[in-house]
Amino acid sequence: MENNPPRRAVLAAGAVVAASAVADGFTAPAEAASAADLVLTNGYVYTVDARDSVHRALAVSGGRIVYVGSVEGAARHIGDGTTVVDLGGRMVMPGLHDGHMHPMSGGQGLIGCDLKYASLTVERFQDEIRAYLDKTKDKEPGAWVVVSHWYVQAMRPKGTKLTRAHLDALDTKRPIIVQSTDGHTTLVNTRALKLAGITARTKNPPDGTIERDGSGEPTGVLQDGASTLVERKIPKPTAAENVEIARTALAALAQQGVTTFMDAVASEEGLRAFTTLQKRGELTARAHFAPLINVTDADPLKEPARLRRRYDNGRVTARAKVAVHNVKLFMDGVLQYPAQTAGLLEPYLVHRHDRWVPGREKGAQYWEQGKLDAVVLKLAKAGFDPHIHAIGDRAVRVALNAYTLLRRSGYTGTRPAIAHAELVDPADIPRFGRLDVVAAMGFHWAKPAPDSVETVKPYLGAERWATYEPEGDIFRKGGRVSLGSDWPVDPLDEWTAIKTVITRTAAPGSAFAKQGAMTPHQRLTRAAALRAATVNGAYQLRQERHTGSLEVGKLADLIVLDRNVMKIPAEEIAKTKVLLTMVGGTIVHGSADFG
Repeated sequence: MENNPPRRAVLAAGAVVAASAVADGFTAPAEAASAADLVLTNGYVYTVDARDSVHRALAVSGGRIVYVGSVEGAARHIGDGTTVVDLGGRMVMPGLHDGHMHPMSGGQGLIGCDLKYASLTVERFQDEIRAYLDKTKDKEPGAWVVVSHWYVQAMRPKGTKLTRAHLDALDTKRPIIVQSTDGHTTLVNTRALKLAGITARTKNPPDGTIERDGSGEPTGVLQDGASTLVERKIPKPTAAENVEIARTALAALAQQGVTTFMDAVASEEGLRAFTTLQKRGELTARAHFAPLINVTDADPLKEPARLRRRYDNGRVTARAKVAVHNVKLFMDGVLQYPAQTAGLLEPYLVHRHDRWVPGREKGAQYWEQGKLDAVVLKLAKAGFDPHIHAIGDRAVRVALNAYTLLRRSGYTGTRPAIAHAELVDPADIPRFGRLDVVAAMGFHWAKPAPDSVETVKPYLGAERWATYEPEGDIFRKGGRVSLGSDWPVDPLDEWTAIKTVITRTAAPGSAFAKQGAMTPHQRLTRAAALRAATVNGAYQLRQERHTGSLEVGKLADLIVLDRNVMKIPAEEIAKTKVLLTMVGGTIVHGSADFG
């Protein structure tokens, strides 16, 4: 096994199988003579158990796994009513657990104006929006244009910076809002600024920045919390539209093999939509929700507690349910130039006289240490798991300090997490393991790209760059890394993400592929990457006794792949297709007929 989880996690997962080991695999004694509902046989069953063991077959009954082992052993579970599927050597593994995403935004982006994360010139940027405007002329002059998946760091030529003038040049009277892929930079036109009442006299909110020109006028670029000044003016989708958005998101997740996810900034509208689908029997993934606490909230626990009372569905069962036991907090923004709102211990570098030297800016810190300490303790006391967005090394340290106080105060059962952790001071790396803090990492960022080698690396310098996207360091020092795609900040492409954290390379054919591996010492092994995307995510979301590995007694949340990702060349992992996704023994994507 390549990543030994803490003993308590092994025991929690192993309790359901310890009494059932037999020579040809694992089986539940009470079910040994019973016919299963489903038997998958003649496959490569990658279990992600405590030994990362591989078997040939498994059996499912009542939505749970009743046998894992040999083909011969599985045959004893075949009866007249058993569905038997010959996998033909195909790989079976646990379903993916994505511990940080934004499914409502992702689903909405799939059905709206989508820039598709493309590297664009100003002309191409305008052409894409113009094409959408032409397609929706019947919405003139008042309907909002919401543009998603703008890859702001990849604008070409390098260093291009857009303002409202670029949107004002389009032939429309409609208000336009363009949302960046990093989720922190928003561009709006003059009409949108006017509707939001943003002028030269408007003050910056405490958690964001209104960018201004030399005369103090808003440029149309809004950073972090400033975007909410405009977003709150956009008419919200109807309840029926939200259900369709949620359904669209679930279909995309099932296609990727995601069987459990967490919405990292959960709204009541999203909770209501997914709960509606649950009641209709259409919830096709285990859905966790983390309502947001803002630093300005007078009573930070009031809304999360209300949402938990109203929407949380309690214990895990074969049927997917909605859970509310996480809470999201923002410590800082992003590392990428020109925003540079991620909180650093030492200043960002600036280029002066042909040299990179320390500047004055250290980024943002939205929560002071004492206030964060207090709210984290309140969350733990109320039974919530805090999930803190912290990207810069200072923000990560402040979050870990709060979690240190949490542990010292006796809250050993709380499951705290830090999302992203893109830059961590070497002294803080071992604290993830010591404090049992999950690092929910965005694997897509671990490669050469405009948002890494162009807009981060020069501004950090070589020493700090060595700890950028430190999945490898956290793993080697005993920390628990989980997968957090951050969709739609990054594309919903889990297999490219998994490939990226293994290789640290850009896609073949990319302009950045020739740069080879980015910080190769931070790679994860294949086994560690798959563990991050399965059982570690299950641990983060308190499901490791039920999901995350293929073991007797656990739920049949599993996927069948078109290739063996443990054996093919690593670059080919990105091409993986999910042939079948199963949640609690029910197929939610694909079919068991592999041809």
